[in-house]
Amino acid sequence: EQHRIADDLTRLIETANAPIFGVSVGGHVNEWNRKAAELSGYSKDETMGRPLVEDFISDDYMEAVQAVLTNSCAGQEVANFEFPLITKFGTRINILLNATPRTDAKGQITGVVGVGQDITELRRA
Repeated sequence: EQHRIADDLTRLIETANAPIFGVSVGGHVNEWNRKAAELSGYSKDETMGRPLVEDFISDDYMEAVQAVLTNSCAGQEVANFEFPLITKFGTRINILLNATPRTDAKGQITGVVGVGQDITELRRA
């Protein structure tokens, strides 16, 4: 039963119509769904294991994004945080993010899972 639930959740994350990514406590990407790949131009394989802040966040937002990740790893949920994500093509897309701690079976925090929304067009209007 647990295996089926895990498979269902994995499928849900992968096929969601929202960018979803995971980051380890050390700040490295460990989840990158199809929508995140579509919006960023980076495939899952291109992002896995790379530092999110250093490799995908613009210089002017690195400190703020790092603070969100640090707070989430300390157990705090963060809602409606807006930041630019740098695409593979060097452009910026605006993401509105909800971040929550990711835990293992024992309840220990292992990182952060973020669910976002592309609000780039809203910002241009």
